[in-house]
Amino acid sequence: MLETLLTATFLQLSTFTGAAPAVPVSVGGKPVPHDIWHYMALPGDTIELTVPAGMAAYLDDTRLENAASFPAPEKPGTYALEIRSLQGEVKNKIALFVLEPADQVDGSGRVNGFRMGKYPQDTPLGYIRLDEGYGDVNVSPSFRIGQFLCHQQPDHWPKYLLISSTNLERLELLLKSLNDDGITDADTFFVMSGFRSPFYNTAIGSATLSRHMYGDATDIYVDVAPRDGVMDDLNRDGTVDKADADFLYDYAQELFAATEGISQGGLGSYSANAVHGPFVHVDGRGRAARWGR
Repeated sequence: MLETLLTATFLQLSTFTGAAPAVPVSVGGKPVPHDIWHYMALPGDTIELTVPAGMAAYLDDTRLENAASFPAPEKPGTYALEIRSLQGEVKNKIALFVLEPADQVDGSGRVNGFRMGKYPQDTPLGYIRLDEGYGDVNVSPSFRIGQFLCHQQPDHWPKYLLISSTNLERLELLLKSLNDDGITDADTFFVMSGFRSPFYNTAIGSATLSRHMYGDATDIYVDVAPRDGVMDDLNRDGTVDKADADFLYDYAQELFAATEGISQGGLGSYSANAVHGPFVHVDGRGRAARWGR
């Protein structure tokens, strides 16, 4: 599972001035796709890093003398990994999440008081530990880690969650295309539901093998015009209803099908109910799945 979480399709190359060919910044053997990204590792794992000529790597503001291969910190938590020019200009920001190993979940299904519950299958090797005050850490250009937190124990810290590089690539692509086509000027999606612990997933009666438990599913909508807690009128028919979720679903389906290199995943369209407005489910399960349209 950890390997799945750490694997994504990477497209962007970083460039630098000089006669040598451009060398991409890479972590874990994969080029990072954006100037702002993330990486997950278990405590003490060896992290392989490629830094272009004329740059240096810093971990929590301390320069890494052997950046090509270094051990992850032993303490689970959030660390700032930056690639800087030799003049000090930050070129890449990578949120390094050192995971809480899954064996720290106790017999009651809790980890440091957070109710994780029991996975029906494919238990992850570890979980992102998020301490209070770290919710605004960016995991990609348009998304913060706090947007994906489970809706349980609101006052409890630390919290735990998972995210998916694969699904974040899909979300970034979708958001950029919507903006480029003038459909919205949103700087992010409203993430109605991201990670769900198995405990919470069971409590709300969701699917037994919901991808939300693995961090690679999000329920989203566009909310900027006006910002009122519900989907915008994307199809411009004067009404906010399931037709707007269907519009976003159709747009995403066409975009993902036409984009070379983007991984397959799930799409679902949902209507409003007494609790929420219309929304679209997007996930990066690795195979096509469609429903609700």
